[in-house]
Amino acid sequence: MAIRVYGDTLDGLAEAARQVAEQLRTFPQVNAATVNPDIVLGMPYVEFEVDRDRAARYGMTTMAVNQVIETALGGMNLTQTLEGRERYPIRLRYQRSLRERIDELARLPVVTETGDVVPLESLATVKTTWGPGMISSEDARLVAHIAFAPSGVAGDLESVEAVEKLLREAQSEGALSLPSGYALLPVGSFQNQIEANQRLMIIIPIVILLDLLIIYLNFRNLPLTLIIFSQVPIAIFGGMIGLGLFNVEMNTAIWIGLIALIGIAEDDGVVIATYMEQLFLRRTIRTVQDLREATVEAGKRRIRPCLMTAFTTFAALLPVMLATGRGADVARAMALPVFFGMFIELISLFVVPVLYCGYMEMKLNVGLDSRDNIVDSGDPAPG
Repeated sequence: MAIRVYGDTLDGLAEAARQVAEQLRTFPQVNAATVNPDIVLGMPYVEFEVDRDRAARYGMTTMAVNQVIETALGGMNLTQTLEGRERYPIRLRYQRSLRERIDELARLPVVTETGDVVPLESLATVKTTWGPGMISSEDARLVAHIAFAPSGVAGDLESVEAVEKLLREAQSEGALSLPSGYALLPVGSFQNQIEANQRLMIIIPIVILLDLLIIYLNFRNLPLTLIIFSQVPIAIFGGMIGLGLFNVEMNTAIWIGLIALIGIAEDDGVVIATYMEQLFLRRTIRTVQDLREATVEAGKRRIRPCLMTAFTTFAALLPVMLATGRGADVARAMALPVFFGMFIELISLFVVPVLYCGYMEMKLNVGLDSRDNIVDSGDPAPG
């Protein structure tokens, strides 16, 4: 994470970065040892200022003096040497012993246009100054960053919100004094989490609606569709229990695991409801007792394939849960809600048959009541 400071001048930006860094070290949400501000004005520079009048006495222009300094200290490629398939540049410059002596650069010999050999200080003034190590800009303004890591007291998003609030309070109280026009903005990897959450707010409802639509197209019965979909809240509840047991914070990988859990959790309900629907059509259901006996039989016949589905899921996710290699934390975060969600979802082996049986009993009772009303009115009973 980092706090980005927008400014207008390098001097003001360096001072603002220093003040923000000092404030961050005092916040409990920030690990003080990790606070690292950009060095805006902390790099040493050797500057050469050409004396035009003295250089002109030796027939040297400003460009010629700068070219001599550039070639002598930085070097100039003259040609290349070929050694088989390899090419190496031949560079001309002063020896290292001369180039690295900063205090003696003013006495470097220079051959002028007139043929005289004079020290460099006769043509230019040499001085050392401090300047920017790197000039960064964003949105057409100068910026500096103060990087830090959260202390672990709260999650990433909570830490960012708390740090931003404390910085605003420090500005209002005068503890953090920034020049007019300077602005602060928290940046970092947490922005990816915010963007992912915004996408998931759209994706998850679409997934749920698509699942409902697919189940409805199979059964063509809205109450039965909702009964089968009742497994999803149960499975998600189990996934949340797993997250609580392992003290895992919500992140994008966990949301992806929950999306996968929504699809897997419906399998058992579809298997049981399909068999119950077929069994109700084959049998003659006249009383509530007949309906309940058919429900019990359907549950006994389909409990084995449902358990096989759950156990194969557990067997597939167990290596992921126990993995310790690279990327294991992300894979474990996706597998954790699925593993515990499927474990609690086994309750639906009883929930879906009971709800489906109750729904059919209600339809059966409504049908019997309608028939009794027809008989009581004196009309002949339907054949």
